[in-house]
Amino acid sequence: MVSSNKLSLSASTLIHLLLGITLVFILIVTQQLLVPLFFAILFAYALYPAADRLEKFGLPRILTNLLLIFTSLFVIGLVLFGFILLINSFSEDIPQIREQVSENLSTIKERLESSVGISETQIDQTTENLQDFGQYIGQFFTATANTVLIIGLIPVYTFLMLFYRNKFREFISRVSVSKYENIVQRIADQTALVVPRYMKGLFVVCLILVFINSAGFYLIGIEYALLLGAIAAFFNLIPYLGTVIGYGLVFLFVLATQSPGLALAVAGQFFIVQFFENNILTPNITGSYVQINPLVTIFSLIAGGMIWGLPGMFMVIPYLAILKIVCENIPKLKPYSFLLGTRGTEKHLMTWDSVKRKFGLK
Repeated sequence: MVSSNKLSLSASTLIHLLLGITLVFILIVTQQLLVPLFFAILFAYALYPAADRLEKFGLPRILTNLLLIFTSLFVIGLVLFGFILLINSFSEDIPQIREQVSENLSTIKERLESSVGISETQIDQTTENLQDFGQYIGQFFTATANTVLIIGLIPVYTFLMLFYRNKFREFISRVSVSKYENIVQRIADQTALVVPRYMKGLFVVCLILVFINSAGFYLIGIEYALLLGAIAAFFNLIPYLGTVIGYGLVFLFVLATQSPGLALAVAGQFFIVQFFENNILTPNITGSYVQINPLVTIFSLIAGGMIWGLPGMFMVIPYLAILKIVCENIPKLKPYSFLLGTRGTEKHLMTWDSVKRKFGLK
């Protein structure tokens, strides 16, 4: 009996492992099919509250959906147009930037050779390795951008998701076992509430960080402050890792084009902005809606990047929030909800309130 139970456990573990590998393989193979669909689902959730309000005012569903989608496309178009203008002003100075990069690299080589004793050959080899790594990163983003070429499908999918939303809910209700129907409806209601609020909060945080980053870079004395501030804020759409990636790119750019002192100032601003964003912005704007612990978040971001590239990193957290909602409402899966969430470590967290209590300020 014991050996039979062990065999059953081993077989069950193997089956789950094979199912997981199969799922990952299917997601990779069907990337170009599923990425626009999954983006459209998130956009449909984001537009749902406004669509619901407009329909309650008596506006037809087709007109409501078209109005919201075209308005969203117009806003996105304005943002892209502004970004293109910033890039155009930057591209005009590329010849001067290249000269400055060459001068700065020569200066850095001389200082390293005189102070640390690293030979110019070793520095050149390291530079070549960094260039190879940069080319790899470029290929990574290019491969990801190929998926975005079919971005034209996203508005179409979003329109259909909003138009057929009652049909989808009815379908879920019909395929559910009758005794679990209330649970399924509760999951659908919570998802329709949490995901739009989280996405709205995420974009609000991103917009605030554009101004904070740009103002900080301008005060430091960095050129192209608005462009670099927007780039750093854009990567903040990726939780935890995004701020590091965005400021890392700005740090390298400033180090190569201006001076090490300004690059160190960028690093100092990173810690200030990171503290402000983690302890004030995100907890008050998005933290109350999606409470996923950092370990699961970072692991999921890396996994999403490995499977679907940059789109996977942008999408993984909202879908992780949906998974958490599902686990919270199904009794057998509640331990997994506890594992995904932040509950259980409150007394060990370093927050602004805990710091004030530590020093007797509260």
